[in-house]
Amino acid sequence: EGGRAIFANIRKYLMFLLGSNIGEIGLMAGAALFGLPPPLTAVQILYVNLATDGLPALALAVDPADPSLAGRPPRDPRTGIFTRTVVMLMLVSGVWSALVNLGLFAWALNSGRDAAQAMTMTFVSLVLIRFFNAYSFRSDRLSVLYRPFANKWLNLAIGWELLLLAAVVYVPFLQAPFSTFALTLDDALLVLATAATILPVMEIAKAVARSRPAA
Repeated sequence: EGGRAIFANIRKYLMFLLGSNIGEIGLMAGAALFGLPPPLTAVQILYVNLATDGLPALALAVDPADPSLAGRPPRDPRTGIFTRTVVMLMLVSGVWSALVNLGLFAWALNSGRDAAQAMTMTFVSLVLIRFFNAYSFRSDRLSVLYRPFANKWLNLAIGWELLLLAAVVYVPFLQAPFSTFALTLDDALLVLATAATILPVMEIAKAVARSRPAA
């Protein structure tokens, strides 16, 4: 059971980090492809990669084992970490993150908001999608609603990261180095709703994975 839990947590850790990076790369590449200005500054990219990803990824590495883990059939030793299901979930997560954030950035620019406002909305949305994904990637087949807050370390990590994100966006002396702009309540709710779309998308992807025979 301990060995299976370690293997499962390595997979969760990698799904979270690689899926998040696919979304970030897709966002930057998409903006360049469509002739849009960069949606994130270099400092924002560093913040996402160094500050946002670190603690949730470490928390996933110590995720509590599923109670049914020991009762499952043995895993084929020839099967690696990157199964069809794992690769599909990483791609779905990354591609959807890139699409919705690119769409949000383009819409914000076309709605009359300046570049700082559009970049801040995209930055916050990208970070929130990573937080939602951290909970979704606790399992590659089970719903995010199954024991959603069983990992206390993940809850603490996300709570702390939300405080840091709020400080970066709303504390005046942090706005200049991070090129952020204080979001209005309407913009903040719009960003939250945009980021939350990742949850039903991942639930559909997991349902498809459950309907297919295990690799």
